[in-house]
Amino acid sequence: MIITSLTQQTLNRHAARALDILDRYWKDLSRDSDIPLWSMVDPGAFQDALDHAFLAERYGRCHARIRVAGGAVADMCGTDCDGLPLSLWIRQDYRAAFNDALQRCCEHRHAVALELVADIDICARMVLYPLRDTTGRVTQILGGLAPVSDASQKAGPFGLARITTHATPATKATLRLVVDNT
Repeated sequence: MIITSLTQQTLNRHAARALDILDRYWKDLSRDSDIPLWSMVDPGAFQDALDHAFLAERYGRCHARIRVAGGAVADMCGTDCDGLPLSLWIRQDYRAAFNDALQRCCEHRHAVALELVADIDICARMVLYPLRDTTGRVTQILGGLAPVSDASQKAGPFGLARITTHATPATKATLRLVVDNT
């Protein structure tokens, strides 16, 4: 029998809520353009999710480095993770799949959700949202990491149970004025 403390259950619910807040925030930013500019990200707008959020900078085709991360993210990593590769959380035998997911996020401009496993139990969820620079290239990633069980208290690396790709929300339809003076 597995017993989870009430405190841990509450923290896990807050973490799941934090990922929902990030998802809603990114979708709201995406309504006005296909992919939001990284300069549009306002941490104050998702302050209840900051502890579980991170910002990563893409380098190469399928790699990213963590620029800044919340306290819960650093706790799950087991150290201050600023400047570390994002793939550090993933076990070596799952890195190719993780790199493909990261590439889909950046090149195909899709949001990506990952279920992370420790041993055989799903213990955490990670989300990755593409952010573009002023030239239109995806160079930054807004992400979130949240535990779903006590097993996530162990510092990674984790395996991957499932990778889900979500297309960018469709942009609002706009009307265009066409004048025919003939």
